[in-house]
Amino acid sequence: MDALIFISMFIIFLHVKAQANTPSCSPISCANSSTFNIQYPFTLHQIQPQHCAGLPDFVLQCKQNMTILNFPSYGDLVIKSISYDLQKLELIDPKNCVHGVFLNLNLSNTPFSYYYVLKEYQYLNCSAEISSFLQVPCLSGIGHHVYVVETSFVVTDFCNHVKTVGIPFSYSPFLSDNTFGLGLTWHLANSQDSLTAKFTAGLFEGLNEIVDDKALGCIILFMFIVVMLLDIQKLSQYSKREEEKETQKEPQANPIFGNYEALNKIVIKN
Repeated sequence: MDALIFISMFIIFLHVKAQANTPSCSPISCANSSTFNIQYPFTLHQIQPQHCAGLPDFVLQCKQNMTILNFPSYGDLVIKSISYDLQKLELIDPKNCVHGVFLNLNLSNTPFSYYYVLKEYQYLNCSAEISSFLQVPCLSGIGHHVYVVETSFVVTDFCNHVKTVGIPFSYSPFLSDNTFGLGLTWHLANSQDSLTAKFTAGLFEGLNEIVDDKALGCIILFMFIVVMLLDIQKLSQYSKREEEKETQKEPQANPIFGNYEALNKIVIKN
């Protein structure tokens, strides 16, 4: 029992030692005027120390005092705000074309998803204008007109269906063309695994420090040997007491045999 207590205290000691020797991870931002800080699960690439690193899919960059989140399917998006309580990102498209993001951004292999409720719309590329719809200016040009319409809309002969995607909002000239609806949330499916990995890393870090400190290592080894010897001594004393109890026990007479002898004495007396 003493050995188990010692091992438990030793593990706690390792973890506390590792945490005590690890510099604190203070929140950080890309610019002094920023209204939000970068903290776990996010991390700033090549700015925060290694021990403060967040999760692999949450790496941010600072570019021209802006906080950038890169998506391979689209490119850079600027982070406008982060709410850690709501797990919400508000993003801005530096290309000033939020529907270009909706059309091309693929979130299937990321921990992110749209924060708002989605509805399926289809993007059409038409060679002529459709008077009943408003075209998306940032995607349209001379000779081609891009529209976002309901999936029930029947595509005309001079339009090509580009893509059907789930997006938060259709196009409206009254909405900001580069920010509205571009909110994401994130999910930490393996958060418990990451915390366990950090705890294990802390234990190994503390163990490495103890190995380097020979004096401390000798003290701990000596304490472990003493505890083990005490356990062995207690076990030996316990075994000795059990043996003494066995030797002090008197043999009990067989009740059936005893009754038989009493019966014989009665018969002889008669």
